[in-house]
Amino acid sequence: ATKTFMRLNKRDDQGHIYYQLMLSGARKTLHFDPSKSSAVIVTCGGLCPGLNSVIRELVMTLTAYGVPNIFGCKGGYKGMLEPDKWMRLDPEAVQDIHNKGGTILVSDRGNPPCMDLANVLKEQNIQQYFVIG
Repeated sequence: ATKTFMRLNKRDDQGHIYYQLMLSGARKTLHFDPSKSSAVIVTCGGLCPGLNSVIRELVMTLTAYGVPNIFGCKGGYKGMLEPDKWMRLDPEAVQDIHNKGGTILVSDRGNPPCMDLANVLKEQNIQQYFVIG
């Protein structure tokens, strides 16, 4: 959860609200059963160095947690509406992708309606949705 706090200093007579975010990383308590969950990874926007490395590490970490169904959405946000074109990702499929440029998932700047995306995620029983880019 995001926390907020108010801070005053010598030059500040009104105070400002600062947002404090939780650190990412492994948790002691999981709020989902990894063995019953599914994940999808999508890259969107322009290409940037390291996208394949991020995809690879996500897949490796999800696998280590025991998530059995990990998908990669080909074609950015537009591809989210076509789950039959998603590719299954596992450690073997992503083993050497960090040595390649671009993204194996093909990035796109499409912008389909949010409700359509939500419906696809629900229909495909996706509990974890990773947007990179």
